[in-house]
Amino acid sequence: MADQDDIDAHALDWVIRTGSDAFDDWPAFMAWLEADPRHAAAYHAMAADIEDMAAFVAAQPAQPAQPAAPVVAAMPKRRWPVWAGGALAASLALFVGYQATETGGHPYAVETNAGAMRTVQLADGSSIAMGGATRLMLDRDDPRVATLERGEAMFMVRHDASDPFEVSVGGARLVDVGTAFDVKLARGETRVAVSEGAVDYNPGRDAIRLVKGQRLHVRDGHATVMAVDVASVGSWRDSVLAYEGATLAEVADDLSRALGVDLRADPTVANRPFSGSIATAKLAGDPRLAAPLLGVAIRQTGSHWVMSARS
Repeated sequence: MADQDDIDAHALDWVIRTGSDAFDDWPAFMAWLEADPRHAAAYHAMAADIEDMAAFVAAQPAQPAQPAAPVVAAMPKRRWPVWAGGALAASLALFVGYQATETGGHPYAVETNAGAMRTVQLADGSSIAMGGATRLMLDRDDPRVATLERGEAMFMVRHDASDPFEVSVGGARLVDVGTAFDVKLARGETRVAVSEGAVDYNPGRDAIRLVKGQRLHVRDGHATVMAVDVASVGSWRDSVLAYEGATLAEVADDLSRALGVDLRADPTVANRPFSGSIATAKLAGDPRLAAPLLGVAIRQTGSHWVMSARS
């Protein structure tokens, strides 16, 4: 296992590299963050310290080229390891210049293939578990914002009342209030379920606060709040899809993302409700094994599968 000095060295290197506008190796950076929980903490601490140091340097008054007497300033106390001297100077110079010239965000996409899952560790200590066929937009300059463009993700947020975590989804905003919550965007519908704390949907005059044990379904601009079993929130991370009155069209969509197949619900069964749990790991990638539980027939047609009424 790497010692802390080695982790700090790599963290400083990533701070320097990601601070450059030319940096584009985000997959490698995310892989390093995910490799060890200590990596994100070290990166966040190093970036914060350099930012504080940059602010300190910028605040100091200009000194004459040949001062009459030495000028001594009380520098902030930091936890820099012994190797950091030259690297710190380089990173500080880069950081100050970068802060002076960059004003916009730097978004990047994180995606998963159907049938795959991934967990993203953010620099602020939060994490996001992504289901299959999911696409997120994150910002390298602001780990407190995310956009879910499609699929499903479970957010485990490090709460900060002074800097709330925000998720954009389906043209709406979700703001955390000390939270673990699941968000799904599929077939033009948004679903949010809270397993810990609370989250505000579209803060403002029309805000809806969801608390632990509540879920929200938004379809065609109409929002409905219902109760949800907390244990079922994000259960897909353990290869279990849990439903309470979901349509088979939604189930088919979820199975497609979880198994990496193209499963469609025939119009004759698409709106049929289903309540129960499906252990996707036991399906071995074959959606036909779920047919008895769902009370339908599932047949392969060309490159896709079709869920239909039993004959």
